[in-house]
Amino acid sequence: MHNRSLRYIDAVARHGSIRAAAEAVNVAPSAINRYVLELEADLGVPLFERLPRGMRPTAAGEILLMHIRGTLREYDRAVSEIGQLKTGTRGQVTIASVASPLWGLLPAAIDTFSQRYPRVEFFVREFDMDQCVREVVEDRADLCLIFNPPPRLSLRQVAGADFPLGVIAAPDHPITQRKTAKLDHLLGYELVLPDGSTSIAREIDHVLETRDLRLKAQFVSSSVAYMIAHAARGGALGIMTPVGIEDYLRDGRLVFLPLTDHGIRPQRLIAGAADAAVSVAAANFSRHLRGHLQAWAETGDLPA
Repeated sequence: MHNRSLRYIDAVARHGSIRAAAEAVNVAPSAINRYVLELEADLGVPLFERLPRGMRPTAAGEILLMHIRGTLREYDRAVSEIGQLKTGTRGQVTIASVASPLWGLLPAAIDTFSQRYPRVEFFVREFDMDQCVREVVEDRADLCLIFNPPPRLSLRQVAGADFPLGVIAAPDHPITQRKTAKLDHLLGYELVLPDGSTSIAREIDHVLETRDLRLKAQFVSSSVAYMIAHAARGGALGIMTPVGIEDYLRDGRLVFLPLTDHGIRPQRLIAGAADAAVSVAAANFSRHLRGHLQAWAETGDLPA
């Protein structure tokens, strides 16, 4: 039954007459009377007793009214939830991300966003850069977080910031006597470096080639988690951005020394979205993430 028609029956029961119900819902009495008669004919039973001083639901009418009122409550709830979807106060956001933002930056951004929009649900998945892009292009994710996007990226950049590349070391490592570092400062130390599949490894190799310098890594890994954990144990030095080691820097388990070699460029972290319009919830989170990234890049600490 149509929502408006359900309200006609409910109004007759609440107000006790066709005329009073018509005034309440701003409809001609004849329209409500016609609908009541048609419904009674369809069901084969009277829904209202016609009394000298008004109308009262019959037993069949009471059964129908229970259904009508439950349906109207669910309908009103659905309308409210649709309104929340339209304003972004409710919905789902799916994010595909490379590893390092998952360790601090992204959880912090989601946490502060959720304080304002507690009914927005998040689904976060980890992939390599190429798969992150595919997840968005093939409509399995709203946003992706990747470093150093290719020049012909098939996505819109909805947020982004530059982060320095540097050396990570345990606080008692001798290199932490410096404020910054160069690649030749790493000679003679144990190193845990990213493997050749990463953009950081390609960046380092390019600079080393121009300087005819070679770094021998005792440990090579494609895992950000492994490199962080190994460096934090105190033996080896790693090379990465500060993204992913926020907690380690804050509590003093690691020290970050920016690399100052000529040719070492900042690493660009971006959030990409499909060219098609995203949901309001995803658009709201994109704006929030944009400010979050910029604040982190400018201050070196995550916004509260």
